[in-house]
Amino acid sequence: MAKDVVLYEVKDKIAYITLNNPDNRNRLDPDMCIALGEAWDQFAKDDNAWVALLSANGKDFCRGADLRHEGLLKYLGRAFPPNGTKILKPIVGAVHGMVAGSGFGLATYGTDITYATRDAQFVFAEVWVGIVGGIVEYVPYMPFKVSLEFLLSGQPMSGERAYEVGLVNHVCKDKDELMTEASKMAKILSENAPLTIRAIKYGQYKQRVEAQKKAMSVAQEEFEAFIKPQLESEDFKEGRAALFENRKPVFKGK
Repeated sequence: MAKDVVLYEVKDKIAYITLNNPDNRNRLDPDMCIALGEAWDQFAKDDNAWVALLSANGKDFCRGADLRHEGLLKYLGRAFPPNGTKILKPIVGAVHGMVAGSGFGLATYGTDITYATRDAQFVFAEVWVGIVGGIVEYVPYMPFKVSLEFLLSGQPMSGERAYEVGLVNHVCKDKDELMTEASKMAKILSENAPLTIRAIKYGQYKQRVEAQKKAMSVAQEEFEAFIKPQLESEDFKEGRAALFENRKPVFKGK
């Protein structure tokens, strides 16, 4: 895999998939996206891996898409597992530090059972930058009012609060406990009947995936009308610049 920015190792039927570019805070740059896509393909075909455990080295799980790469959007989709469709084996997530933007998406709908440290910071950073792509994917994970506040405000949500609103399954005091407890769950899943687990996951995701496809189909023209103007807007240019200049953006609504 490109530059070993993603590690893949199988032990006792568990595929440990680890984001491994801490110097860049595990941002989803083209190399990371390509490597993650390779890891998900490998996991899907790997008969020795019955469960995946997704985690990250360094201070943060993932600080989102690396928007310094202008052609990033053509790679970004590869970072996400085809969860509930092509991948019906369970995926456990173990997240800590900053879990932002596309990293939030990877931790949320890229995993089935999610563990987080109490002080993890979930952030929907798109509103800080001035661009958002798919949004229907996030609908099932939190109560409506909580979801709107989180998505519209861009304010961080702690791991503790994420547990309270049902965004994650379990919280842990620190990263050591996080990996221990997430590994325990992965082991439990690896010892259960794999065909039955896949049938359960298929059934659980089927309704959600079909509803999501229907919503996206109905809203496709509207989404196109929103997405393209964002990409071409002055606000997006300002948001990107402010992000990497570590300052507050000044949006103009155009």
